[in-house]
Amino acid sequence: MFHVALVGCWHPHVGRYYPVLQNHDGVCLSCLWDSSEKRGRVWEKKLGVPFVKDYAELLKRPDVDAICVVAETSLHKDLMIAAAEAGKHIFTEKAFTLTLKDAEEVREAVLRNKVKFSIAYIRSCTPAFILGKTLKDAGLLGDLNMVRIRNGVNWAAGIDLPDTWFDRKVTGGGAYIDLCMHQMYLFDWLLGEPEDAAVNCIHYFGRDVEDNVCAVLRFKNGAMGVAESSATTFYSPYMYELYGARGSYLYRIDQPTAEIHLSGENFQAFQKQMAPGVKYEYEEIGGKMDNASVKTLFGARVVVRVQVDTLPACDEPIVQWLDACTKGTPIAFTIDNAVRLTRLAEGCSTALEWKKVVKF
Repeated sequence: MFHVALVGCWHPHVGRYYPVLQNHDGVCLSCLWDSSEKRGRVWEKKLGVPFVKDYAELLKRPDVDAICVVAETSLHKDLMIAAAEAGKHIFTEKAFTLTLKDAEEVREAVLRNKVKFSIAYIRSCTPAFILGKTLKDAGLLGDLNMVRIRNGVNWAAGIDLPDTWFDRKVTGGGAYIDLCMHQMYLFDWLLGEPEDAAVNCIHYFGRDVEDNVCAVLRFKNGAMGVAESSATTFYSPYMYELYGARGSYLYRIDQPTAEIHLSGENFQAFQKQMAPGVKYEYEEIGGKMDNASVKTLFGARVVVRVQVDTLPACDEPIVQWLDACTKGTPIAFTIDNAVRLTRLAEGCSTALEWKKVVKF
């Protein structure tokens, strides 16, 4: 049996992880720790596992082989370095660390102690997001010149958030550090090395941390990434848009289909990329490009609508990490991915603070 301790119950995504730790074959959720004893005792009762007040003692327990970090971002560095030094494998919620220096120190400890590490890149393991990258990697969209990703929630809608959620010293920021980390790791996954960034925000709720943010990044491959996040939205479904010289990929997470616009000569190549069982419909649009109507504005093309619930499944990052620890399977998102995420986070946070373009 592979024993995992839940380290922190601070982040609202904790509900995504403990069911996996309780139910994954060959894995046991053995105990938990939290910076707040009061919160820890609540979760002790909820999960039926012991709360360990002293983190150092938790790391000494024989029934702890690994930790799942869902604690305050400001604590990540010390929690993870201590775990690595104790030989414990590590899975962590994003954001990774508050600074790039902290991230590099965690990386050094992880590599030196040869522990298995992964991070919660949830959308990089979502089938409809993977399809966009698959088409991009196959060249069916041509050179990507813009990626736009939007997500949003409503912090005023009674979401269960800890008291320190709006404390910049604890979190490192607001909507950018929380929500926009998804866009940052997707940009890293899709576009690679960043060139520079400009970021702006508003404080609709009047708190110290931003609650609406837009980041615009240039990448060394010539593409631009536009990341929008809102914590004050009434309704804002995830939007994932890839725009290339030969095609576009459009997906809205509350819709049953992903929409792809391709040049006609790429349609057969698209069909070869589709796994058996994937369902889709397509429409061939002819004619020359003109301004007569919206339909003719972009000229001849094939419009494909893929039924996303028929796409091949992909295990979530925590499942991939558990299988790597117990079965030796590969980890898709490693400590190097996490360090690059913090590099993007720190650069964009600096651009937001300085209100100027910041080079990476």
